[in-house]
Amino acid sequence: MTRHRKSAQETRPASATARPKAAGPVNLRREVRSLLVIAAPLAAAYLAEIAMLITDMAIVGRLGSVQLAAVGLAGDLMMEVMLFCMAIVSIVGVLVAQAIGAGDADSGAHHLRQGLWLAGALSILGMVLCWNLTPLLALTDQDPAVLAFGESYLHAVVWCFLPSLWFVVLRGFVAALSRPQSVMVITIAAVALNAALTYGLVHGAFGLPALGVAGAGWATSLVCWAMFAALAWHITRAAQFKPYRVFNALGRLDPAACRQILVLGLPLGGLAMMEGGLFAVTAILMGVLGAEALAANQIVITVIAATFVVAMALGEAAAIRVAYGMGAGDPAQAQRAGLLGIALGVLVMAAAACVFLAAPEALAGLFLDLDDPANREVVEVTVGLFTIAALFQVFDGVQAISSRALRGLRDTFAPMWIAGLGYWGFGIPGGYLLAFVFGYGAVGLWWGLALGLSVTAVMLAWRFVRLSWRRRLEAEASGPTRAEAVGP
Repeated sequence: MTRHRKSAQETRPASATARPKAAGPVNLRREVRSLLVIAAPLAAAYLAEIAMLITDMAIVGRLGSVQLAAVGLAGDLMMEVMLFCMAIVSIVGVLVAQAIGAGDADSGAHHLRQGLWLAGALSILGMVLCWNLTPLLALTDQDPAVLAFGESYLHAVVWCFLPSLWFVVLRGFVAALSRPQSVMVITIAAVALNAALTYGLVHGAFGLPALGVAGAGWATSLVCWAMFAALAWHITRAAQFKPYRVFNALGRLDPAACRQILVLGLPLGGLAMMEGGLFAVTAILMGVLGAEALAANQIVITVIAATFVVAMALGEAAAIRVAYGMGAGDPAQAQRAGLLGIALGVLVMAAAACVFLAAPEALAGLFLDLDDPANREVVEVTVGLFTIAALFQVFDGVQAISSRALRGLRDTFAPMWIAGLGYWGFGIPGGYLLAFVFGYGAVGLWWGLALGLSVTAVMLAWRFVRLSWRRRLEAEASGPTRAEAVGP
């Protein structure tokens, strides 16, 4: 493990007044490698999940733009609830990584078990809420047809809640051990299963009943259960996980450990709700502008999710590496991991922005027939939104990675308030003014998104730089790090 190694630079204790020393090229290359070992399989897995979403949207989109808008709106709102719960239990991976960095594997396994307990409790609350989302949507002046199709979809997809949360907890565990390849393999395999089930259950192929939009929801639920079962089976069988005895003593509930996860995780849930709520409220306001604007919004959201999850994977890797460094008593490595994660995210998102600017119509064609005159208005709005999305891609990646790097420092409360200010103090008000007061419509709503994400990104990145620098100075002032004291 990294904590048992030391470089020539690390052998010299820092004085109380010394400034942190810059990392050498060997350390930087090693840290980039460590980040990519975790992030690359996670990114592939997240992209596979997006591929499933795109498959669902493409299949449902052939039923009509109203069905597409319904599944997009209902699915987005349910996902907000799920992301809130997922964010809470995602802290389990950080706690496991910190425990492993400190050489306490038993504590890491214990946190994992309690995370599974908490995920079960949260899933019950989430399912009840999502089952009853349609009456809430009815208060927002949505098209009645959109509401009817949306309810049909929600009552089928809600059963994916429990396996999805359990899968997130187990995914955090394998990522903390730098072994996320199994997650990648399982998720990629799920893409094919999801495509077959969705097509079959939506259109009545392969001997399956034709359930329309509800079929897409049932397919998602079945695939999520299959993914959880596969990962749980792998963890019980693979040699690298057996020493942790993950499912031993699973029946023992530890309220204190669950409380710790909840206290650290709730602000993460709040941050996820604020970020997701920014897009959900935008979708609702798009629905007020009309089904065409809502459909265009859903298309662009689906595509930019593909680039966002790559940044999210880098953020998850940064959180693991930052937490590992702090657990090992090496805040210099923790700072390095966070800053490198942000830098890699900037490169990835800048490349994505170039694609959005170069081929917006081609991307719209993944979901709509470009030759159909009935889709012309949706395509035009979609192209305009892609242009704006390209401009805020880098900021979106920076805020995603910075917030997760801060998790590795166990800093969860302040980022939530920063997100609240950026998303809801600038994003939503700005978008509303531009869209409805100044008359810019759908494009105005997305300029509000760009403003909110940009402000949040700058504040979160600055907080990580300052906080990680302070932790590093404090550690160097107190004497040799644990890595220096232990030696090779």
